[in-house]
Amino acid sequence: MGSYSTKAMNKKLLILIMARKGSDDVISRQNLRLVKNKPLLYYIVKTALKFKKADVLVSTDSEEISELSLLYGANYIKRPRRLTKNTTSVKEICLDALQKLEKENIHYEKCLVLHPKIPLIKISTINTFFKNLEKKESTIFGISDIVDSKLGYEIETSKKSLKLNPSKKPLGILNKIVAFNIKQFIKNNGNFVSPFYGLKLSNDETHSLRSYHDFGTFEQILNRKKILVRIDSTVKIGMGHIFNVLTILNHFRNDEIIILMHKNRNLGYKKFKENLYNVSFFTSDDEFNKILTKFNPDIIFNDILNTKIPYMKKLHNHSKMIVNFEDQGEGRKFANLVFNPIFEKQKSLSNEFYGSKYACVRDEFRIWKNEILSKNIHKILISFGGTDQNNITEKTISIIEKNNIKNVEFILLLGFGYSHKKMIKQKVKNLKKNNFNIILVDGSDFMAKYTRDIDFAIISNGRTVFELASMNIPVLAISVNSREQNHNFVEEQNVGIKIDYEKSSYEKLLGNSIEKMLNYNNRKKYKKNLNKINLLNGINIVVNKINHEYDSLNKTVNQS
Repeated sequence: MGSYSTKAMNKKLLILIMARKGSDDVISRQNLRLVKNKPLLYYIVKTALKFKKADVLVSTDSEEISELSLLYGANYIKRPRRLTKNTTSVKEICLDALQKLEKENIHYEKCLVLHPKIPLIKISTINTFFKNLEKKESTIFGISDIVDSKLGYEIETSKKSLKLNPSKKPLGILNKIVAFNIKQFIKNNGNFVSPFYGLKLSNDETHSLRSYHDFGTFEQILNRKKILVRIDSTVKIGMGHIFNVLTILNHFRNDEIIILMHKNRNLGYKKFKENLYNVSFFTSDDEFNKILTKFNPDIIFNDILNTKIPYMKKLHNHSKMIVNFEDQGEGRKFANLVFNPIFEKQKSLSNEFYGSKYACVRDEFRIWKNEILSKNIHKILISFGGTDQNNITEKTISIIEKNNIKNVEFILLLGFGYSHKKMIKQKVKNLKKNNFNIILVDGSDFMAKYTRDIDFAIISNGRTVFELASMNIPVLAISVNSREQNHNFVEEQNVGIKIDYEKSSYEKLLGNSIEKMLNYNNRKKYKKNLNKINLLNGINIVVNKINHEYDSLNKTVNQS
C-alpha cells in the first residue's frame, strides 16, 4: 500500500488519480513525459491539491510516479500488476484502492477519479462534481461532445445536471473522469450506481493527450497568457476603441482573454461577443477588483483614453504588465508600454510610441487597394464613425443638398451606434426623389467593400484615417472633437485635407474643402504621397513589442 498516514488523510472527499507506467497504445512513459520541464503527472496533481477539501491519492504501479507524487505533495497507493492492462476498468482500480484504504481504517464518503492525460480540469469543475454528489446523484461522468466510449448515452437535460439514458447512439462519456458515492459503490460490488449523470466539461478540459501532437498543443495551452482588456465605449467616446482592440486581439488568439467594461459604458460589447470573446461588466470598484483578483491577468490592456495615477497603481497590484492605448493622461508613466498612433509627436517617455508607424489597421483594409484616379469625380464616401455624436452626417448631407451636387454618387455609411437613423433615412429618401444619387448603408462590418472604388472620403479624423490611407484613398478628415484636433497625420503626410468641426463655420469650410478635393491635381498629389507610406506593418510592430516586453519581464522574474 501507499506511503501515507491516517493523520495526513482524514478528509471526507478523495481525489484518486490514475497513473500507471504506460500502455501498449499510448506514448511511451506518457505520465512522465516532460512538458515545460515538468512531468505530465505534475499538472493534474497540482490542480487536485489546490482543491483543499479533498485528499489526493495517486494509484500507480511505478516507483518513479510514486516518488514524484510524494515530491509534489500527494500520497500514492500501489496498484497490482493485474490492474495495469489496457482492458482494466476504472471501477476495478477504484475498488482495489478503496478496499485497501478501508483495511487501514481510512474511510471516505465521495470520490472523484482524474487522469494525467486529461490535465486541464478546473478547480471549479472539481468543486461542481462533489457538490452534485451531495444532491444524492450517485454517479457523475465527465462528458464532452467528443466520442470517447464504447458505451453510449442520450443526454436528458435538467436544471441541475445532465441525465444520461442508455442509448445506441455513441455520445462521448469521458470515463477517465467520474465522481461517485463510495458507500453505494462498494455496496454495489464495485459497480457504479445508476441513474448516471453527466457534467459537461469545457473544450480545454476535454483536451486529451493521445499523441505527440496533443502534447504540443498542451504545451501551447500552458504557455497561454491571461490578458484582461479594460475598455470603455460610449456615444461620446465612439466605436474606434472597439475595432482597435479587436484588431490587436486577433494576434493573441491562443491566449486566454476577458473583456472588462463598465456597465454604463459598454457600447459595442456585442462586437466582442460576435468575435467569441468573454465579456464581463462591473458597476463599482469592489466588483472591478473582484474580477481582477479572480482572473489574475498576466497582461492588462487599457483602451479607456487618459488614465490617472491611482488607477494605474491599483492595476499594478494585479498584474506585472500594463499596456495602454491612446493615453495622454498622467497615469501613462506607470504603464509598461503606451501606443499613441493617433498623435504625431515625439515620445517623451521611453515606454511611449507615437505616430502612424504604430497604427493597427483592420484586416479588411490589408487586402484591398484603391487604384482610382480619374479627372472627374464619380463616387465619394461619407462616414463619421460608430456614433457621430454631433450628427455631422446630417449637416454634411444638408451642405451637399444646398450645393446641389447631383452628378456624384455619395455612399453614406452609418455607424452601429448612430442614433439618428430614422431621421437620416427619411432625409435620404427625400433627396433621392429630387435626383440626388445617395446610397445609404446602415452599418457594415465590411467598410472596404464601399471604399474600393471611391475617389475620396469625407470621414472623422480618427483611426479610420489610417485604414483608408492604407488603401491609398485621399481623405477629407473632419476633427469632431478636441482629441481629433491633435491628430495631424493627414496634414503632416499631405494625403488629404483636415478641417476642425465648428458649428458656425463648418458649411463654408466643408464647401471649400470639397472644391479642393474635386481638383484632379490635388488628388493626384495625395495619391502619390499615400504610395510612399506603409501602414500595414503597424500591427506587427505593436504585437512584437508587447510580446518582447512580456518575455523580458518573465525572464527577469525567473532570474530573480
